[in-house]
Amino acid sequence: MGAKEDELEGIAKKFPFKYVEIRHHQIASRVISLMNGELLGVYDEVEGGYSVRYFNNALFFVSSPFPDNLKPEPERVEGWSSEILDLEPANGAYESEEKIPISSMSLEEKIDILKDISREVLSQPIQSKLHNFVLTYSESVEEKEIYINGSRIVGRVPRILISYNMVISGNGRSITAWHELGESGGLEKFKELRVREHLVERVKSLDQILQRGKGITPRKTDVVLSPVLSGIMAHESVGHPFEADRVLGREFAQAGTSYLASLKTNRIGSPTVNVADDPTIQSSTGYYLIDDEGVKARRKLLIREGEINELLHNRFTSKRSNVPDNGSARASGYDREPLIRMSNTFFVPGDMNFRELLEDVKSGVFFKTYMEWNIDDMRLGQRYIGLEAYEIKNGEIGEPVLFPVLEGRTTDFLSAIDAVDDSLEFFPGTCGKGDPDQGIPVSMGGPNMRLRNVMVKVI
Repeated sequence: MGAKEDELEGIAKKFPFKYVEIRHHQIASRVISLMNGELLGVYDEVEGGYSVRYFNNALFFVSSPFPDNLKPEPERVEGWSSEILDLEPANGAYESEEKIPISSMSLEEKIDILKDISREVLSQPIQSKLHNFVLTYSESVEEKEIYINGSRIVGRVPRILISYNMVISGNGRSITAWHELGESGGLEKFKELRVREHLVERVKSLDQILQRGKGITPRKTDVVLSPVLSGIMAHESVGHPFEADRVLGREFAQAGTSYLASLKTNRIGSPTVNVADDPTIQSSTGYYLIDDEGVKARRKLLIREGEINELLHNRFTSKRSNVPDNGSARASGYDREPLIRMSNTFFVPGDMNFRELLEDVKSGVFFKTYMEWNIDDMRLGQRYIGLEAYEIKNGEIGEPVLFPVLEGRTTDFLSAIDAVDDSLEFFPGTCGKGDPDQGIPVSMGGPNMRLRNVMVKVI
C-alpha cells in the first residue's frame, strides 16, 4: 500500500511521547449503479493518508495525506483523556482472502453481469408493476499499516457489497424495498451470496404481499423475527448502547446516550438471550484481528443468558472502568480518530430448528423483512414496520399480512424472547458514529427468534 517501515518509524521519532500510534490507512473503492437495467454511472475513489494519535498527559490527534506534514499540535482531543491503558501493543497481520481477485474482472464484464441480472428481475411475470429498480455494486479494498510503540500491525480487507432499491405497486398499494448483501472477500462472494436468486425471489415475494396481503387486528400476540430483524435489533438495541464511550458520556462519541447508564439491574432479558460481537469472523464485513490501538481482537459476549456481561472497550474506557481492553477501537479513514465500534453483532443461535420454533405458536406474526425502523437516542424505545410479514397459525406460516408494527422497549423485547433457532445469518451495514462522522463497515445478524405476547399494531 505504499508505506515503508522506515517511513512510519521516521514519523514516530517526531513524537517522543508515552504512547504514539501512527497509521497509514487507504481505501480504494468502486461503485457501479444501474437503474432499470441502464448504467447510471461508475464512481472510483482512492482515499489514503497518515495519522498520529499520541498521549502526552492528554490525547492529541493529527492527520494528513502527506507524512511530512505531521507534527505535534497544541490542540488536545476533547472528552476524557487523562489516563490510557498501558498495554503492550500486538504485532501481526490479518487479511480476508480473495479466492477470485476483485481486479481479475474488467469493468465492462461487471457491468454486463449487472445488466443481465437487472433484465431478469425486470422481466419477472408478476401481477404488480415494478416501477423502479436500482441495483448498486460496490467493491473496496481497505489497507492499514499501524506502528505503535515499536509494534507493527498490517491489515487488508477486500469487500463486496450489493444494494438495491425497488418501488413496486399493485392492488391499490405501493411499497419501497431496500436491502444489502455483502461480505469480505473477492468476486466469489457474488456467487456465494446468490445475488441473482435473491433478487428474483424478492420481487416475487413483494408481488405476493401486494396482491394477497391482508390487514391485521392490533393485539398482543406471539411474534417470530427473522435474522434480518434480529440482526438490526442486535446492532441498534444492544451493540450501540454497549459501547463504553457512549455509556460513560464521552463527548467525541456524538451518537446519543445509552440506557445502561441509568439501568438499575444487571438482568436485561430472558435467560435465552445471548448477544455477541465478534470481529474474528473472516467472511464478515466487520472483520479484523487486531484493532487500531494495537489490541488483539476477540469475541465479546455482551449479554450472557439475559444478563449484562461486558461492554465494548478501548484503551481509555478500559482504564477508566478497570477492566481488560477487548480490542474494539477502529477508525473509518486516515483522518479519523479510532473510536469504540461494533464489528459483527448478533444474537447467538440456539439448538432448535425453525420448525420447532413455530410448533407451539397457535396464533402470531412472522416478520421476515422490515420496511423501516426507528429507535430513540437512549436505544430504549424502538419501532419496526414489517414489509414481508405472514400470519402464523397452529405452528404454520400462513398468508401475508400488511405492514404490522412492532413497537416497544428494548428491555421488554429482550425479556419476551423465549426461544431462538439454530440458524445464523449475517447482513452488512455501515454504522455511523463520531463528530466528524465515521461510517464504518459492520455485519449484523442472528437466528430466527420467538417473542411471546408482545404488542403488534398497524400503521
